[in-house]
Amino acid sequence: MSTPTELLQRHLPFLKYDSHETYFADSAAEWTDNPGNRLITKDGDELAVAGDGLSLAFLGKKYPGGRAAAKTDCISDPSGKYAQQARDLHAKPGYANRVYGHAVSDGSDVWLQYWFFYFYNDYNLIGPFIKAGLHEGDWEMIQIHLNSETPDRAVYAQHAIAEGRDWRQVDLVPGTQRPIVYVARGSHASYFEPGTQWTGHWFDHADGKRRSPEPTLEVLDASQSAFRWLKWPGRWGDTKKGDNPLDSDSPTGPAQHPQWHDPLKLQGSAREQAREAAGPEGPPPIPPPPPRITAEWHDGGIRVDYRVFPTQDDQLPDGLVITVNSPDELEPPTTERFPIGDKTGHLDLTTQVDPSHRYDIFVSTATPDALASDSVRVDLAPQRSD
Repeated sequence: MSTPTELLQRHLPFLKYDSHETYFADSAAEWTDNPGNRLITKDGDELAVAGDGLSLAFLGKKYPGGRAAAKTDCISDPSGKYAQQARDLHAKPGYANRVYGHAVSDGSDVWLQYWFFYFYNDYNLIGPFIKAGLHEGDWEMIQIHLNSETPDRAVYAQHAIAEGRDWRQVDLVPGTQRPIVYVARGSHASYFEPGTQWTGHWFDHADGKRRSPEPTLEVLDASQSAFRWLKWPGRWGDTKKGDNPLDSDSPTGPAQHPQWHDPLKLQGSAREQAREAAGPEGPPPIPPPPPRITAEWHDGGIRVDYRVFPTQDDQLPDGLVITVNSPDELEPPTTERFPIGDKTGHLDLTTQVDPSHRYDIFVSTATPDALASDSVRVDLAPQRSD
């Protein structure tokens, strides 16, 4: 009989990121260790600061010194420099590409849960003009049901609901029993196949085009002192839900979710998904055509030349989303958003680049109503030194 750790390793999911994704699933310690982050009470009292007491080990039902933790406590990032901070931490040893595993018994059966922490939920990656779906910290998850150690069902969390499928309908890494998870751009919802997905309020993009890194499994055990942070009741960020249905509060940690103890809590919402999956009334809107692009080195940076095309109702895109990545660098990709006013033109990217490195560049158009096109890719070789 296999141990829980062996089962969790055997079915470790492979995360396929969208071409415009900036935040990868990393260690939760990024949020406690990020310089300037503060653990505060609802009244704004400071309990600890990153680099001066705040760490994963500081969190729990009680803080060092005996003070009880409260649900209204949160860890805040006052700088607002989320993308750059996440890139810097991702490049440091011990933080990048982490998946947390948790095995829980459901009577005679076993559920394997996999939890993913993202530094920031940035729905603006869908296009340049959506000002919603932004919050500090992001916990996502999937779970797999085992019958006598054989998977027979998977459930993927997607915003406030989830989707369940028979294991025979789950994409697997070839030659393994590892499910592929297509991660939605910015929102990090988990999907069974790539494409544009209706969320009940708007669209998720999960094209799966990003060459994704291999994750490291860390098995969670709430009974061990090293994981006392699982019992911390506070929130991983200080964002409060706004009026837009895409908005939400910063999340609580894995053990604060009902499916942590009872996997069927998430399974139940998966059954409801079938009744809600029809999407918006009437046919869905048609996204704009993708642009045509070229890229070149210019004054030590990257210049992108573009041509955009109107939609079927003759609406011209008014924004471009451009993501730059280098296989020669440890940092994750960088995404920039630009307003445009003409069908053709060029843009000089502000992303810091090294002309001696290789880069891949993905570009999508966005319309005034925030529909995004499919992304197109161009590769840029290192600049020649003549």
